[in-house]
Amino acid sequence: MDVGFPLMGHWIPRAFRVWLQIMGSSVWPRRSGDCARLIFPNGIALAIRKTGNLKSIFMNGIGIPSLDVCFLDSFSYARSLCELDLSNSFISDELLCLVAEANLPLNKLVLSRCFCFTFDGIYFLLSKYQFLAYLDLEGANFLNDESIIELAKFFGNLTFINLSLCSKLTNSTLFNLTGNCPLLTIINMERTNLGVEAFPAEIVVNPRVKSLHLGWNNNLNDECMKMASYVCPNLEVLDVTYCSGITEEGILEVLKSCVQIWCLEISRCQGVNNLELDFELPKLEVLQAEGLAINDEALASIGKRCGRLSRLNLEGCLNVTARGVEGVIVNCKALKEMNLRWCNNVSVDIVAWMVLSRPSLRKITLPCGSVPTANQRNFFLRHGCLVCQG
Repeated sequence: MDVGFPLMGHWIPRAFRVWLQIMGSSVWPRRSGDCARLIFPNGIALAIRKTGNLKSIFMNGIGIPSLDVCFLDSFSYARSLCELDLSNSFISDELLCLVAEANLPLNKLVLSRCFCFTFDGIYFLLSKYQFLAYLDLEGANFLNDESIIELAKFFGNLTFINLSLCSKLTNSTLFNLTGNCPLLTIINMERTNLGVEAFPAEIVVNPRVKSLHLGWNNNLNDECMKMASYVCPNLEVLDVTYCSGITEEGILEVLKSCVQIWCLEISRCQGVNNLELDFELPKLEVLQAEGLAINDEALASIGKRCGRLSRLNLEGCLNVTARGVEGVIVNCKALKEMNLRWCNNVSVDIVAWMVLSRPSLRKITLPCGSVPTANQRNFFLRHGCLVCQG
C-alpha cells in the first residue's frame, strides 16, 4: 500500500519540489530533510495530485513502464510544473504522451539514461513543448542523425542539450544543432560517434555556443576541431578528454580561433604530443592536461602565454621536470591549484619555493610517493596552501 503518499499530500500541500529515489523495490520521498514513510511507485500519481504547487519533480530510478489508472490525468494537476527529471527510470511512450497533453509550463526535461520509451514518444512530447530551454536525452540509443534533424525543429528555445551516450550520432548532429538552434549555449555529446560522416552541406556560424563537451570520442579529429572553432567562435569551454584522434594541431587551431576560451580539458588525448604556444591566451584559467607528453619547453610557453591561469592539472605528465614547473610559477600570478601526481621527474624540493614564490597558490598535489611531514604541511597551511600527498 502507498500509505505515505496520501499522508504526504496533507503535510506538503504547498511543496515546490519533491525528490523520489528508488530504494530496492520501493521509493523514498525526500524533501528538505523531512522524514517520510516508505512508498511504492504506483503512489507517485497521488503525490502529484495532492501537491498542485509543484515546480520541480525529480524521480531517479523509478519503474513506470506501464500506467495505473490513477496516472491518467495526474499531470494535469501539476499546473506549475517547470522541471521534470526522470533519470535512470523505466518509462513509456504513454507516460510521455500524458506529460505532453497536460500542457505544463515545462522548461526543463531530463530523461537521462531512461529505458522503454521510443522516438515516437519523445517526438510527440517535444512537439508540445517547443519552449523547452533544457533537454537531457543522455543514453537514448535509438537516436540517429536523421531523428535529431526531425526533433531539431522543436529546439528553437533550447539553451542546453545533452546527447551523450547516443552512440549513433555523428558530425552531422553536432553541426545541425549549431545551425538550427539559435539560442543553444551548451552541447554535451560525450561517448557518441563524432568524427564519423561528412559535415552538413550548409554550415552556419553560431556565436551563442559557449561550451562543447565532446570527451571519449575516439574518432574525433583535427578536421572536426577546426570546423567547431569556425562554427563556435565565442567558445569558452572545450572538453575533449580521451579523444585519441586529436593532435596538438587541432587544439592550437581552436585556441587561435576561439580567444574567449577559459577552460580547456585535453586530458588523455594521446595524439597531443606537445603544446607549445606562440600566441597569447589571455582568458585561459583552467587547463586539464593529464597524461600528455608535454615537456618543459611547452610548459614554459604555457606559463608565458596564459597569465590568468588558475588551475593546472599535469597528473601523469612524465616529461615535466622542476624547470617547467618554475616557468609556470614565475609567470602565472593567479595560479591557485597545481596537480603534479605521477610527475615523478619533478623533485619535491621545489615545493617550498613554489608556495613562497606564488602567494596565490591554495593547493598542490605532490608527485606519487611524496608525503609532506606534519610540520611541512602546517608550514604550507600557514601560507595559505594545502599540500596533498600524491
